[in-house]
Amino acid sequence: ALSSTNRIAIIDTATYAVTGHIDVRAQDPRAIAVEGSQLYVLAFESGNQSEISMCTFINSAAYPTGTGQGAPNDGNQCTIGLDSILTFATDPNIPGITKNIVIDPDVPDRDLFLYDTGTGAELDDVSGISTLLYGIAVDSTGQAFIAMADARNQENGDDGTNLIDLDNRMFLNQVGSIACGGGSCGAPTVWELEPAPPTYPTAGDELATPYGITVSDDDTTLVLTAMGTSRVFTMNASTGAVLDILDLGTGPDAGLQNPRGLALASDGAGAPETAYVLNTLENTVSVIDVSDPSSLSEVTKIPVGSDPTPDAVRLGRNAFNNAFASTSGTFSCGSCHPDGNTDQLLWRIGGACSFGACNGHDEARTTMPIRGLKNTLPLHWDGSLGDPFGGGNGSVGFGGAGGTDCTLGDADGDHDCFLDLVDASLSGVMCDPDAVANPAGCPSGGNELSAQEIDDMAIFLANVSYPPARMRSMNDVVSASALDGFRDFFMDQGDSSVLGGGNDPDTCADSTAGCHDLPLGAGTNSSTLNGFDAPTMRGMTDRFIHFSLGITTTEEILVLANAGADFSFFIPGLILPPLEPAIQWDPNEGFEEITSFGAAFMLFELVYGTRPIDTFQMFEEASTGFSGSQGRQVTLNLTTTTGGNLADTETLMSALELADQSGFVNVRAVGRRNGGLTTLSYLGGPAVYLGNNNLQLTHAQMVAEAQAGTSVMTLTGHLRKNVGLATHPMPLLAQLGTGSGTTGDPPLPRISANGSADPPAFTVTGIDVRSDALLLLDGVFVAGTLTCAEGVVGFFCDDGNSDGDIEIDIDLDSRPSAGTYLLQVQNRGALLSNELPFCVGNTNDCV
Repeated sequence: ALSSTNRIAIIDTATYAVTGHIDVRAQDPRAIAVEGSQLYVLAFESGNQSEISMCTFINSAAYPTGTGQGAPNDGNQCTIGLDSILTFATDPNIPGITKNIVIDPDVPDRDLFLYDTGTGAELDDVSGISTLLYGIAVDSTGQAFIAMADARNQENGDDGTNLIDLDNRMFLNQVGSIACGGGSCGAPTVWELEPAPPTYPTAGDELATPYGITVSDDDTTLVLTAMGTSRVFTMNASTGAVLDILDLGTGPDAGLQNPRGLALASDGAGAPETAYVLNTLENTVSVIDVSDPSSLSEVTKIPVGSDPTPDAVRLGRNAFNNAFASTSGTFSCGSCHPDGNTDQLLWRIGGACSFGACNGHDEARTTMPIRGLKNTLPLHWDGSLGDPFGGGNGSVGFGGAGGTDCTLGDADGDHDCFLDLVDASLSGVMCDPDAVANPAGCPSGGNELSAQEIDDMAIFLANVSYPPARMRSMNDVVSASALDGFRDFFMDQGDSSVLGGGNDPDTCADSTAGCHDLPLGAGTNSSTLNGFDAPTMRGMTDRFIHFSLGITTTEEILVLANAGADFSFFIPGLILPPLEPAIQWDPNEGFEEITSFGAAFMLFELVYGTRPIDTFQMFEEASTGFSGSQGRQVTLNLTTTTGGNLADTETLMSALELADQSGFVNVRAVGRRNGGLTTLSYLGGPAVYLGNNNLQLTHAQMVAEAQAGTSVMTLTGHLRKNVGLATHPMPLLAQLGTGSGTTGDPPLPRISANGSADPPAFTVTGIDVRSDALLLLDGVFVAGTLTCAEGVVGFFCDDGNSDGDIEIDIDLDSRPSAGTYLLQVQNRGALLSNELPFCVGNTNDCV
């Protein structure tokens, strides 16, 4: 399963060659199974047909229905009309308009796919099973069993409702059963693992986030893991009855295992015998006796490796994924943010509920990833769940009041800001203040975590990173399309004469009027968006629901975007352009990130004079701190080092070695050599692979051994030892100051294309930049000098004030030719900074 690209790879197990792909018509296929000649594929983020109540009628009093644009179909489903699109462009909260989370039957909801393993042809698909589909098992008859959780985001979807209406039951934990023998599937049966809301499960019976699932060889018994409550349980495969529940941790260790991977051994008669459970956050494997499915017992627990994660981060990760943080014990923070990403849903869980009291109504908001939060304050949509800085935001406008809840640059850095986020989020979400459903009432702070666990979670959230950009090249040089995207995003391309020239914002990264400032694309109190606060845009290539209300992901807007629209009835001459054919909405294929992003350019082109494809490619390749060689692999064996495969293998191997020599990764080779297990580490200076007992192998020797059949080694680009240390954080770069420069706003650095060979220095703003950091242009190290213009404190450029505005002088040894370049710095042997575009020459040379 190639989850982020929505494909299945078909691999020849004899040659390891990829012989083909299957395109899955849904988002994020993960769990797969094969039974007989049938391949079963689950779409993890299948959704539940929910969206904001957008329509293509005109709801303004000045433009009543009957203008040829259709009419509302009912008062709940259709409340946001086309004129609100123009409001959204300047005030994303669309104040004064009823906004409901509704079920739209025209939205695709394909959960389970069935394919022929011989031809790859799709045989059937099943819709409406559940929302997040974690695991699948298939018995000998083709019956599929699915571990899953069903989101209740539409249960309190109507405007005017708030979190109390969900009874602290965000998800229903379920198991699905579907007959899929003979090339087609029947209707699904859903077994609820807990009582229906508002009733809480009995203590000890909570089975939050069913994840791993397997079935005994005799088809009688299901064994599953409950990831959120760290339990193993058994079910009758015919009736769905829960037979027994076993805690994988007790006492102070209860709930800390987060079990996911699961394997089951059956006896000679096919009856269940032994289950093996991978406890992902405890780094253990539990061996479970399941010979009596009604009486489970743990035989032993086996340590697996070691965890180098700092204790506070590790414990905070446990708290984040622990469903016992909620008073119902049925969901965790990780339920909405699986693996730190997003459930791709809209929710009403905003600031109306706090510490056991609910007043007013909550705004609908898309779930944001928790990845890469460091240096992206205010951390969440528009102050929902508490604005750490108080004052104005898009919810209350510029006239909003409120104190500051955290201070940047004090002794604890930004820890109190993250602590504010955790406190507000937990108190608003994890407890049910309804005395009927929760007679015990809400504990202090509105959740079940201790003060230490809350503090640990704040540390954890500040340390979660994005993975390497999935389309970043191994040599870290961006493509021509991505470079055009940097220009489109950061440099003024002109705007539409319909809206008038010279208007703010100049660019998406406008320093005074935009939403997505350098360095990380987050912004607060936008002057053109009524004070709106926006989190980072990074990671948008792996989430299809965009913007605070998810408007561009509604089926109605996607259909409209395909053809464009004539808005001349609002503004004379206002024509919204259509999406490019290659990225247009196709409900038969399902949601695509680039399509929902591109739909916004019906308006964005009028403001920024740009189109979506190159900008999206920029995000596909832009640095997240890691080199494109991070995690890349090549295996040396008889197949890969002979014949036509040798050239490709040599290219990959050499690229990894160059990345190691550059200080981007540590290349390690792991495998079997002369019949024994071997681990080697590449040393760039002498260009040799080093092992125990003074073993040294050159590149040529490594290849020769594989060709001789005496070794099989896999080379991987690992993290270097400095990554994650406080002494080597990810550095960041931004422009100096605000206002317009040669290429518009932001005022990017510029040097002339003419003059002496020694170009002038230019000044940028830096965060967490070491005084000995190295310079890169377009992914390649260049000679030059980095000077801390305001002094050095410890290892870092700093003026001693910790105000986050540190001036850094960049002096290149040689002048590049005219054009746009991407400047980065690297804290030696650790992470790369974001890219800062700068211009050599005049405006025409760069935009």
